[in-house]
Amino acid sequence: MEDRLEKKFVYEYGSHDYKYFLLSGMFKKTYPKRIVNSIYFDTEIYKDVWDNINGFNKRKKIRLRWYDELNNSTVYIEEKKKIGFITQKKQHKLGVFKNFNELDFYIKKQDIFKNKFLISKKVNLKKSLFVQYEREYFEEFNKLLRVTIDKNLKIFQNFPNKFFLNDKIILELKYNIENSSKVNNFIKANNLDNRNQKYSKYVNSFIEMNENAII
Repeated sequence: MEDRLEKKFVYEYGSHDYKYFLLSGMFKKTYPKRIVNSIYFDTEIYKDVWDNINGFNKRKKIRLRWYDELNNSTVYIEEKKKIGFITQKKQHKLGVFKNFNELDFYIKKQDIFKNKFLISKKVNLKKSLFVQYEREYFEEFNKLLRVTIDKNLKIFQNFPNKFFLNDKIILELKYNIENSSKVNNFIKANNLDNRNQKYSKYVNSFIEMNENAII
């Protein structure tokens, strides 16, 4: 299990302010840009969404995740917990799927809920949302701070052609607890304070779908 702190900074589409932060912080790209795919699961009453909206101190998200095209590649089950300011993430390999249709069939026929990891949750879950976005990866010179830039977020009503597009750009800082003082000073020095806000792709996507009477 990985314990870390995260801070998110949200920009409007077309903004280039986050690029100045990357330049002033002398960040370097660590991985090629790729597409992140996440299918979220929740209870019948969307407990995980409402725990987040209500600001509960302990909350979680359960999702499937894979990268780029699902072409004989690995899909993972992830549980992401928030306990106060600390983020914890567990990841388990679900399996290799030749394409999205095979994965979708696997979910629809309920085989996914026979997975030991989900059985251990002891709660009935259902597929709630499928989101997809572009992600870029950067790291600060001293390797104390990682940054991801997410944009072009699609919320699928029916994959692959029917979706809503979220036009926000989300910059996320990820770092170890012992580096929190240095990171906070770094944030102030680079004038990021006023953009820090609570933002969950799952929750914000849920709200948008709910406002459009899809959920």
